[in-house]
Amino acid sequence: MKIKEITIDGYRSINKPLTLSLGNINALIGPNNSGKSNILNVIASVLGRDWVTVNNFSERDVYRNEPDRDITISVEFDPPIEYHQYKGIDPIQIPILSFTYTRYKIGQQAGQRRMDKQCLKTDGKPVQVLAKKPKKGEQRQYQPATTIPQEVLECIPLVYIGSNRELKYHLPGARNSLLGKLLDDVNKDFNKPDNMMTLVDDSGTETEVNRATRFNECIANAIEALRTDEFIRLETTIREKALLQLGIDPNDKSQDITIYFNPLNSLTFYKSLNLYVRESGFDINATELGGGFQNAIVIAILKAFEELKKSGAMFLIEEPEMFLHPQMQRSLYKTLREIGEQNQIIYTTHSPHFVTIPEYDEITLIAKDNGGTKQRKSSLAKTPELENKLRKEFDPERNEMFFASRVLLVEGDTEKLALPEYSARESLDLDSAGATIVEVGGKRNLKAFADLIISFGIPVGILYDIDSLEYSKDEKEAEVAYNRSLDSLKSDKVKVWALNKNYEDELRQALTEAVYQQACQKYPNVSKAVKGRLIAADNAFSVPEFVKEIVYWLANREYVKT
Repeated sequence: MKIKEITIDGYRSINKPLTLSLGNINALIGPNNSGKSNILNVIASVLGRDWVTVNNFSERDVYRNEPDRDITISVEFDPPIEYHQYKGIDPIQIPILSFTYTRYKIGQQAGQRRMDKQCLKTDGKPVQVLAKKPKKGEQRQYQPATTIPQEVLECIPLVYIGSNRELKYHLPGARNSLLGKLLDDVNKDFNKPDNMMTLVDDSGTETEVNRATRFNECIANAIEALRTDEFIRLETTIREKALLQLGIDPNDKSQDITIYFNPLNSLTFYKSLNLYVRESGFDINATELGGGFQNAIVIAILKAFEELKKSGAMFLIEEPEMFLHPQMQRSLYKTLREIGEQNQIIYTTHSPHFVTIPEYDEITLIAKDNGGTKQRKSSLAKTPELENKLRKEFDPERNEMFFASRVLLVEGDTEKLALPEYSARESLDLDSAGATIVEVGGKRNLKAFADLIISFGIPVGILYDIDSLEYSKDEKEAEVAYNRSLDSLKSDKVKVWALNKNYEDELRQALTEAVYQQACQKYPNVSKAVKGRLIAADNAFSVPEFVKEIVYWLANREYVKT
């Protein structure tokens, strides 16, 4: 089971209906306070509970606390949820769950908040459920479902790993705990009739017994040991007072009613477990360890889930990169991709290590403006050729462009190293502006990179050499056509700068030949890219006009030519 599509309206930063189409792996990226966490929170609020009531929300959750505003959430599943209303009868298919945090319009409760819950078909009409359990030979009677049955919510396998990595929220007894779900499977295995163990008595005789049977015997013995006089008196008093409350004589022997403390079953026992760490002979409750260690255990549980090849869960994860070095981030991302083969993962991230190209269709950009939270996905169609090119060329450093407010694409290292130095000399802070310069590994890659960034609606600049050494003399016609394709990308959001030959010659012309030679002599015996950076950082040489135009655009600052 997975979420196919979710639509949210009126929740916190979400002013207008926000619809997310979701696959197996979904990365939500965007600046702080854009609404990424709100999306995970609202999913957890309606799908991470056995029962959703009006108390799951408050006025603070309503967009700008507007008193007449509702919160609406619609979740479509693939495949539909199967609701087993009655045993022995085919399940009812429920494709959509709808939740509305609204107000009573009339009556004594007018103005008070309420929670409307619906099971809907894909055409928006209510799902039909049986009005009553049919008897043999009786015609079935159907009626619209008036709410979402508790059994439906209970069957949704949601796991929520929030930004709070305290281990207590991830132990077996915690709600939506991954460890709890793993122990559910352990418990099912434990209770198999063929799950046997060997007991050895004092004489050395071995006896095979069922593990569940043996556990129940041990628990019964433990409870018997606990049954002190005070324990029995408490149990007896509770029974007497309860029966009297019901108008039943506790001493009436014809009333076969017993109230007693029930021994633990195996699942309850598993869910009560705590994790401990033994170090140098000392036992420490893992919840008392530092945040980094607790996060490591949470990540270890996630990796255990992947290693055991569990399937069918839906994961909500906030910032999986927390507390992790880059190497560990890459390792965890591999784990998430493995988990995503048989489960659904929706996560927020600020790390380029948690987005992968060419799987750009997994990325959703989340942004907020005066109209509230919005989302953008790529409009670029995948082709095998494009996929192979992107798989070859992208890495975490280049992936940074998906987190940028503006991107400048350059052919090589010289421009990438020099332009930030010129920006600094112009007092332009590219990092604060959210700008990124991406070296694409050669002129032939510019178009593919540009098409991808444009498809996400990110403003992009392209700096290219008209006459590149990448193209041989026999390829000049092809280069002219390629140049035209780059120039054709110009729009309100796309700037294109063409250098007559290459960056070095453009710099030579801007500085004059004599000054350029002076600069080169000042920095001998270094590579072309390093020399370009050193010249750019040197206040002895002016900032060329063509460079100013580029860096001011990149910093989203108006440039007036002097």
